[in-house]
Amino acid sequence: MGRLLLYVMIFFTGASLLYAPWITGLAYVANSLLQPQYIWNWVFQDIPIFRITAGLAILGFLFALAQKKANLEIYKNKQNVAILVIWVWVNLSNYFSPYKGMAASVSPDIVLSTFNSIIIMYFVMLPLFVGERALRFLCYLFIAVGVYYVYWANSAYLNQEWHKFVNNRLVGPSQSPYRDANVLSTLIVMCLPFVILLFFRVKSPIQKAAIIFVTPLAWHAMVLFSSRAALLASVLSLLPIAYVLRSRKANILIATSFILFLIYQGSMLLDRATDTIESANVDAEQPLNPRLVSWGAGLRLIPEYPVFGAGVQMFEAAVANHFPGTTPHVAHNTFLNFSVNTGLPTGILFLTLIYISCSRVKVSRNHDYALTENDYYALTASSISLFGFFICSIFLDLIIYEPFYIALMINLISYNQVMKRSCDLKQNAI
Repeated sequence: MGRLLLYVMIFFTGASLLYAPWITGLAYVANSLLQPQYIWNWVFQDIPIFRITAGLAILGFLFALAQKKANLEIYKNKQNVAILVIWVWVNLSNYFSPYKGMAASVSPDIVLSTFNSIIIMYFVMLPLFVGERALRFLCYLFIAVGVYYVYWANSAYLNQEWHKFVNNRLVGPSQSPYRDANVLSTLIVMCLPFVILLFFRVKSPIQKAAIIFVTPLAWHAMVLFSSRAALLASVLSLLPIAYVLRSRKANILIATSFILFLIYQGSMLLDRATDTIESANVDAEQPLNPRLVSWGAGLRLIPEYPVFGAGVQMFEAAVANHFPGTTPHVAHNTFLNFSVNTGLPTGILFLTLIYISCSRVKVSRNHDYALTENDYYALTASSISLFGFFICSIFLDLIIYEPFYIALMINLISYNQVMKRSCDLKQNAI
């Protein structure tokens, strides 16, 4: 039954090329965010769903061009220039790497091919989502995926599916890009602003109650994943939410609920921290937090390879060469991953992308639009989502994390539409 439903969905996605090419892009985003082939592997077995959805999205782009439904003007934004330069620079870094052929925890070829695919699909999809309806469905898809994984995590706990836990810590679906608990928690962090701000869009008391119900379950999922980075990102993400809402009651409610939740559920994280300290006391030669060692090594490596870096995924090889015995780990930081592996220019451009997208929160706050306005909602939610991603990226290597690039896409599309509306209003006033 599931396989039949999949075939039907693929057929209708293909048929949408004739009347709404953006639906093919939506199908690709749904597959990239959810990664369903790792959840329902018996349904997707032997079906190359990524290639199918990517191929349909590329066809959607071509059909949109033919039907004059693609917004090519959006390519001119400085955000796209930064991404394009990063893309070229990463490939140049791989070509000029002094460590070609050296061992790495993940093959550089896999990282590079994945990165190239992500960037290509970013530029393919960007002009597809023209109009309020396409952007609205894109935002709601973020919500649907986040809510599903919140359900998935809590279901594993409530149904006592202990085989999904490793060392009392819930892990993601096997072989999935989200198999690392921190990586899956980052997705939930990025989805939460879309969920919380949806509260101010819906009118039904039942819908509002559902959102209030989902939010603490999302925090509980992060506790199950034992992701301290995700919880920190969730806390800090409340600050820009409060900045935009300008509602004392709403801000007090959000802050109070999170504090109460931490008091009730935070003991699990405290236990993990206690175990870490006890382990360090047993073996005093081991660092308390290996991330600090990796960060120190990364900062010292940047001056060694300032232009093109050590090469894609060559952090470990470079550390072993310059600081043998220091750490066997990767950078555990996205900025350092870019800067050490592919050169400081890519690290700076990564921070530039974060700054540009997060600074658009000011545009959201300064324009007198309600969250019921779709463009305003999408811009606000995606800006805060990217802020949450950045906090998580301080502790994780996320250079090939596709939700980041999809959120950048939503952010840019909504920003352009908000600014266009603002210009139209000014012209009408004149």
